[in-house]
Amino acid sequence: MAKCGLIGNPISHSKSPALFRAAYGEGPHTYSLIEAPTCQKAMQRFREEGFTGINITSPFKDEVMEYVSLPDSISSTLGSANTIISRNGELHSYNTDYYGVRNTLEAFIPNPGCRALVIGAGGAGKAAALAVKDMGLDVYFANRSSHAAAPFAQKIGVEYVPLDKIPLLLPQTDIIVYNLSMEIEPLRGVSLQGKIVFEANYVHPNLAHRDAGLYIDGRYWLYNQAIPAFRLFTGEEPLTAPMKEVMGL
Repeated sequence: MAKCGLIGNPISHSKSPALFRAAYGEGPHTYSLIEAPTCQKAMQRFREEGFTGINITSPFKDEVMEYVSLPDSISSTLGSANTIISRNGELHSYNTDYYGVRNTLEAFIPNPGCRALVIGAGGAGKAAALAVKDMGLDVYFANRSSHAAAPFAQKIGVEYVPLDKIPLLLPQTDIIVYNLSMEIEPLRGVSLQGKIVFEANYVHPNLAHRDAGLYIDGRYWLYNQAIPAFRLFTGEEPLTAPMKEVMGL
């Protein structure tokens, strides 16, 4: 039996428990929320309460790597994880946000030579930048601060840009992957016509009512990252049709 959960703060709104229950029906596996003020307290509960695997959401995706001894190649490159498994007393990390982006966008990419603008350099944003880069796209990686974003952009071979340059880049951009919790000033009043807009935030979206050529909301991201995460948790295939029903897809 897998005892799984989600750490983050706040997470009371999360659809992950319902998604997990839909994935495994009446099976023996469990999934619960571990809301804690710090990553340290969340990981303490993870250990003390006997969890076998957890998902990680904001704001702990980077900090949780301090507790990991065996990162996979993607979470190691990103320095960020959204899935951790305990095996034989050691913690293995993964980042299935990468697949949440890649497996969603593969159906919508018009051609491999198009350009993506990834906005936001948190854990989700870094995963998105790596995913679209690995899909063969040219990538702008935009963030307010260059402190962490610029070195990461150089590391994976994409171009860092400050947020105030976004209006100049939009004419050259085919896809926007938006990873921030609020709408930023450089996007206000700017036309997104003809763009594919993929937004991580499915609870309080910022760009859903804009004039994008195609808007893809964060439910697709959550669904497509959950499938590989749930496989890692249980070693079993999840029931995807009930998962889609829970997500309204």
